[in-house]
Amino acid sequence: MRKIIFVLALLVPSRGLAAGGADPYAFLLLDSNARAAAMGGAYTSLASGTGALNYNAAGLSRTARHEVSFMHNQYFQGITQEFLHYASPYGWGVSFNQLSFGKVSVTTLDAPDGSGMGDTTMNDLALGTGYGLKLGESLSVGAGAKYIRETIDATTRNNVAFDLGALYAVPAMKRLSFGAAMQNLGQTVRYDRVKENQPLMFRLGGSYVREFLGASHTLSIDIIKERSDSAYAAVGVETVVLKTLDLRLGYNQSNDAGPGITAGVGYEISDLVFDYSIVPYGHLGCSHRMALSFRWGGEKNMEVPGTVYISPK
Repeated sequence: MRKIIFVLALLVPSRGLAAGGADPYAFLLLDSNARAAAMGGAYTSLASGTGALNYNAAGLSRTARHEVSFMHNQYFQGITQEFLHYASPYGWGVSFNQLSFGKVSVTTLDAPDGSGMGDTTMNDLALGTGYGLKLGESLSVGAGAKYIRETIDATTRNNVAFDLGALYAVPAMKRLSFGAAMQNLGQTVRYDRVKENQPLMFRLGGSYVREFLGASHTLSIDIIKERSDSAYAAVGVETVVLKTLDLRLGYNQSNDAGPGITAGVGYEISDLVFDYSIVPYGHLGCSHRMALSFRWGGEKNMEVPGTVYISPK
C-alpha cells in the first residue's frame, strides 16, 4: 500500500502532495487536452469543444462543429492514460478518461521491499457529461457530472462529482475572455474506516488574442487552487502560423518535480487536427500527450465570441 501512495504522490507532483499523501481520484487533476498541457494548463478562459469538459463546462457553448478527440498520455514511470471526448454544436458533450498504473509491487509493513509479495494493479476511470449554455453574446455558463471509479487490487470505490463553470467575453474586446470554474464537487470517499475528500479544484483565468505580423498570438493566465494545496499560477502562449501550425509554450508553478516548463505543437489538415505536448518532470521523466481530433458539420468559418480562432481551431 505504501508503494501505491508513493506512486500517487508522483502522479500529481504538486507541493500539497509532497506534504503527505494524495487525495483520492488525483488523476482528475491531470491535463486532459494536449493543447492545454502545452500551455501550462492555463485553459480556463480558452475552453471550447472537447477541451471544455475537463476545464470549464461553459466552453461547450462555444462548440461550432461536431468534434471528437482521442488523446494518449504516456506518463512517466510506466503510467498511461487514455481520453476520448465528444462535443456537440448543440452545447453538450461526453468524455471517457482512464488511467492505468500498470503493475505495482505489493508491500506490507513486514515486507517494505515487496519481496515475494507479487504484483497488483491500480486503475482509475471517469465517465463524464456536460452542457454549456449561452446567456447572450458575452456570457456562457455550464455544468458537468462524472461517474468515478478507482480500483486498487481487489478494492473498488465508486463516486460521482460535479463541475460548474462560466465564461465571459468582454463586449468591447471580444478577443479578451475571462473564465471561472469549480470542479470535482462531491461527497467524501470512504476507504475502510477512513474518509477522504475528493480533489476539489477552483480555476480562474483570462486570455487575450491579437493578430500581429500575419499570425494569431494568444496569452492565457490561470490561477488554480486545489483543496490540498496553495494557489498556483499557470501561463501559456500560442502562435498560429499560416492558420495551420500552432507553436505553444507554457509554465506551471505546481510542477516541483521539473522546471515547470511545457511545450507543444498543433497542426491542422482540413478537418483533422494533431496536437502534441511534452511536460518534463526532472529525473522522473517526461509526459508525452498525443491527440487526434476530427471536426465535421456546422459552420467551419464561424467565429464564436471569446474564442481564439476564426477558423474551426
